[in-house]
Amino acid sequence: MHLSSVPRSAFRLPRLPAGALLLALLPPLAGAQQPDSTPKDTTTLAPVVVTGVRLPTVRELGRGLAGRTASLDARDLDARGVRSLADALEQLPGVTTSDELGATAQMDVSLRGFQVSPVIGVPQGVTVYVDGVRANEPDAHEVNFDLLPLEDVERVEVVYGPSVLLGRNALGASVNLVTRRGASPAARELEASAGSWGRYELKARAGARHGVWDYYVGARYEREGGWREDTRSRIGTLFAKLGLLNGSWDATLSYSGADNRIYQAGSLPESVAAANPRRNFTGGDYFAPRAHLVILNAQRLVGRTQLAINAFGRSLSSEQFNANFVGEDSRQRNATRIGGGAVQLSGKLPLGTRELRWLAGADADYEHVAVHIFAVPGGGSPDSLTESVRTNQVNAGAFAGVNLEVVPRLTATAAARYDWIRVPFEDLLDATQSGLHIFRRLSPRAGLTWSGGGGHEVFGSVSRGFRAPAIVELACADPQAACPLPFALGPDPALKPVVATTYELGWHVRVLQGRVDASADVYRTDVRDDIFFIASTVTGGYFQNIGATRRSGLELAFQWRGAAGVRAYANYGYTRATFETTATLATTRDAAGETVTPGDELPLVPRHRVNAGLAIPMLRPQGTETRVALMAGLDARYIGRQWLRGDEENVTRQLSDYVVADLSLTLTWRDFELRGAVRNLFDRSVFTFGTFAENATVPGSPVQRWLTPGLPRHVQVSVSSDF
Repeated sequence: MHLSSVPRSAFRLPRLPAGALLLALLPPLAGAQQPDSTPKDTTTLAPVVVTGVRLPTVRELGRGLAGRTASLDARDLDARGVRSLADALEQLPGVTTSDELGATAQMDVSLRGFQVSPVIGVPQGVTVYVDGVRANEPDAHEVNFDLLPLEDVERVEVVYGPSVLLGRNALGASVNLVTRRGASPAARELEASAGSWGRYELKARAGARHGVWDYYVGARYEREGGWREDTRSRIGTLFAKLGLLNGSWDATLSYSGADNRIYQAGSLPESVAAANPRRNFTGGDYFAPRAHLVILNAQRLVGRTQLAINAFGRSLSSEQFNANFVGEDSRQRNATRIGGGAVQLSGKLPLGTRELRWLAGADADYEHVAVHIFAVPGGGSPDSLTESVRTNQVNAGAFAGVNLEVVPRLTATAAARYDWIRVPFEDLLDATQSGLHIFRRLSPRAGLTWSGGGGHEVFGSVSRGFRAPAIVELACADPQAACPLPFALGPDPALKPVVATTYELGWHVRVLQGRVDASADVYRTDVRDDIFFIASTVTGGYFQNIGATRRSGLELAFQWRGAAGVRAYANYGYTRATFETTATLATTRDAAGETVTPGDELPLVPRHRVNAGLAIPMLRPQGTETRVALMAGLDARYIGRQWLRGDEENVTRQLSDYVVADLSLTLTWRDFELRGAVRNLFDRSVFTFGTFAENATVPGSPVQRWLTPGLPRHVQVSVSSDF
C-alpha cells in the first residue's frame, strides 16, 4: 500500500515549467557584479529606481507611487548565503516561511498574511516578477521558487499592498527580481561550496562592459542528498544577458533556464514527526520542471518623454509524481507556452509653476496551458490517462498614474489599472465539460506623501487590487463534486474575483548619509470574496469564495550601517489575519464541517514575528588590501504561534512558537573568500507547517495532526575567487 507523504488540504500540482537547460561551463567565468554604472558620456537616460511600476521610468515619478517598498541588494543576499527567494524575503518584517512539501527549495512565504507558494490550492496573494515579467504560473497563480534566477539578481524589490501599476493579481504585495548586467571594470568569480547531507554547489559568473555593449553570464549547479529520507535534489540554472547603452537606447536581452528534479517528503503524523522527523512515508514523490524565459527590455528618452518597452516568451514543462493514500498513484505532465509584452510612456507636463509627472501604458499576454493526468496502477501495468485539458487564456490591461507637488513637500498621487481577462477551458476527453469565463475590473490608487526635513517622509494611501480566479480554481468549484487530487476539472459554478482594499499610513527616515534607516507602517486590507481550497476528504476538495476576510498589522524596521562593514538590524511584524464573515467550510478534521465566524484567524499566519541581526568585523585589514579580514554575523528570528490548516475555526492546539539563530563567518584574503555558515545554530526542533489528515498506518485510519519538521542544525562552507 502506498502512503501519501503529504496529506493535503491543497493541491500539489506540477507547476507548469518547460524547456531545457544548457549547463555548459562558461568560457569567461563570472564575478559578483556591482550595481549598474551609467557612463555620463554615453547616455542621458534616468537610472532604474524602485518605483512600484513594471517598467523603468523617470526618477522623480517614483515618489508617492509605491507607498511602502523594501529593497534587498546583492550584498544582503550574499551575506546570508540565501538559496531561494523565500530565504531572501525572510529578512523583511512580517514575512514568515513554512515548508508544506518537505523540500527546502520549495518553501511557502506569508507576507502580510497573504501567501505565495509552489503549492496549488493555497490562496495566492503575492505576485512575483523577473525583470518586469510575471513569474506566477497560469494554472493557479503559484510560484516555483526553484526556477527563479536568484543567484543572478542584483536586487529584490518589494512593493507592499495592491500594486496598481505593476500588474494584475497582486493583493498583499509584489516582488520584482532585477537581474544583474555587465559593468566596468570586468568581474569574474568562481565559487564552490559543500555542506550537510551531501550537499555541494558550483557557481560561475562573468560580466563586463565594452563601449556601448555589456554582457553578463551566470551558471549554477547544485546537488543534495536531503536531510529526510529520499529527498535528494538536483538544481541547474543558466542566465545570460546582453545589454546596449548608448545616447539613445538602454536595452537588454536576457535568457534564463532551469532544469531541476526535487524529491519531496511532506508532512508526518505528529507522533512520528516528534520521534523520527527524518521519516518519509512515501519515497518517490518528485517535481521535475524545465524552463526557458527570454526577456527584451528597452527604454529611450524622446524629448521629455521616456518610452519603455518589454517583450517576453516563456516555455515551461513539468512532471509531478504523487504517491497517494487512497487509490492509485498519479503522474501529471504540464506544458505551458506564454508570450506577451508591455509598452509604457512617462514624463512631465508644466502645470502653472509646478510639474505634473505622469505615466501611462498597456500590457497583454497569451497563455497556453495543457495538463495531462495519469493514474499509475503499479505492478508493471501501464499508466492510464484520466484527465486531459487545456486553456488558451488572454490577459490585457491598461494603466496610468500621475503625481503632483500640490504644496511644497506634499505630493499627491492618483493611479488606476483596468484589466480584461478571458479564461476558456477545454476538456479534450469530454467536450461537454468545456466552459468560458471573462473578468473585467478597474483598480484605483490614491495617496499623499509629505517629505519633511532631516530625511523624514510620511505617506498615506488607499489602493484596491483584484485577483481573477485561475483555471484550476474555476474548474473545481462545485461542493457537490469534490475534485480528487491532483484534480479533476470541469465547468463548475463560476467563482467571483478576489478584491482587496488596502489602507496604509507610514513613516520613513534615512539620516547620517544613509547609515541609519528606520520605518514604521500600519495597514488594513479588507478582502472580498477570498478564494479558499476546502478539503472535504483526504484526497479531495473544491474551491469556494469566502464573503470577507481582513489582514491588518504593524511593521517596524531599523537598520544601522557603521564603518568597516558593521551592520545591525531589527524588524518586528504584527499581523492579524481574520475571517470577517460567517461561513461553513468542509474540513478533514470533522466530517460535519466547521463554521468560521468573524474574528477567527486564518491558519498559518503568526501574529508576531521578530528578526534581528548583527555583523561585526573580527579582524580588519590594515594598510593594504592584501591583508586578511574576518567578518562574523549572527541572525535570529522569532515566529509566533500559528493555527493549523483545517482548523479555520481555531478550536485545536496551535503550532508552537519558536526561535532560530544562524551564525556565519567570512574570511577574505586578496581575491579569495572563505565563508562558513551554521543554520539553526542551537539545533532547535521546530515545525513550520501543520494540517489534518487520516493516518492509514493506524487501525481505523483516524484523522490526526500532520506536521512538517523544520531543518535541524546544518553547516555549509564555500570558497570563491575573483579573477
